[in-house]
Amino acid sequence: MMNAMVPLRPNIAGSPDPAILLAAVEALPGSLAILASGRVVYANPAWCEMFECPDRMQLQGKEVEHMFPAPWLAVETGAGAGEQDESGPDGQFAHTRRDGTHLHLEVTSAGFQLRGCEFQVMHTRDVSRQAQAEKRLREEQSMEAVGRLVGGVAHDFNNLLTGIMLYCDLLLGELREDSRSRRHVQEMRMAGEQGTAMVQQLLVVARPPAGECHAFVLNHAITAIEDLLTRMIGENIVLSTALAADLGQVKMDPAQVQQILLNLVLNARDAMPGGGRIAVSTRNGTDPVSINGESESQWVELAVADTGSGMDSETLDRAFEPFFTTKSPGRGNGLGLSTARRLVRQEGGTIIAESEPGKGTRVSLRLPRVQPDQNSKARKVML
Repeated sequence: MMNAMVPLRPNIAGSPDPAILLAAVEALPGSLAILASGRVVYANPAWCEMFECPDRMQLQGKEVEHMFPAPWLAVETGAGAGEQDESGPDGQFAHTRRDGTHLHLEVTSAGFQLRGCEFQVMHTRDVSRQAQAEKRLREEQSMEAVGRLVGGVAHDFNNLLTGIMLYCDLLLGELREDSRSRRHVQEMRMAGEQGTAMVQQLLVVARPPAGECHAFVLNHAITAIEDLLTRMIGENIVLSTALAADLGQVKMDPAQVQQILLNLVLNARDAMPGGGRIAVSTRNGTDPVSINGESESQWVELAVADTGSGMDSETLDRAFEPFFTTKSPGRGNGLGLSTARRLVRQEGGTIIAESEPGKGTRVSLRLPRVQPDQNSKARKVML
């Protein structure tokens, strides 16, 4: 690979041996490439691995326009001998690997001259975790703002709704059972109840209520509301369950689990107006031993899968955003998945949505499994 480059020759007394410099760059854990006129003249192994090119010879002379967006391709030209430290454009961009994995890459670059030729050295590193952490921080700050807003108006709004519903009750007591006006008043009262429920849901999103958190088996929470779920999804949708018989225990408020399950099943129902199937399943799982030597991580999964219309990648990326919904007005407020994620994270768990247009959606939540020595000590605690 180095044959195509300008040979490295020590021109200052005491300069490192070129072989040492090459070996150091080859061993560098960060991906590094040298370009000339936008073409690769050298790439170290880390670069080849990042951009999935096992044969480095294939990169020789290859343009990088398909690897980087245009702002990172320009090589600074016209730099004099005293301007060798001038850097090219830096920044971050999204990159998708062949297996569909999405990476967030950070690029730094610098132009330099050697023997009258212009070159550019580029370094890339995966900052996906950092980007996700920053996104999560922004979401949390947004939710804090929502919490302050909701807390400021919820009390007064509830008072207004309570007055409306009280007068509706008074009118209902004065109207005949078969009165047309009675039906109108009943609709008004139902609208008031829906408004009250929406305020409560907003409060759950902004400030999750303290619940009774104790060790239990998810299967029990599921079977307890299975009949209710069957009635709510309608006759044109089939609900099936596949619950692991040896399912481990988790530590959470069972009522919150049922709230999450209800939200997921109703979302699945709304994605299948023409009918379909919803599958609820549970299983145990184990993650491998971590790099730092900690013991393996055991978890319990609850998944809800449907055969509905599915979501495209843009919708899927925003699925957990508060107030984001693709439903028609009056059919949803975009708080279901956001609430679910908040409750699951509160207990140290994760929730993931997988979907493709026309292939349905699968939402799975994983909670830490309570270890045997914890089971004997499990007790109800207030969070």
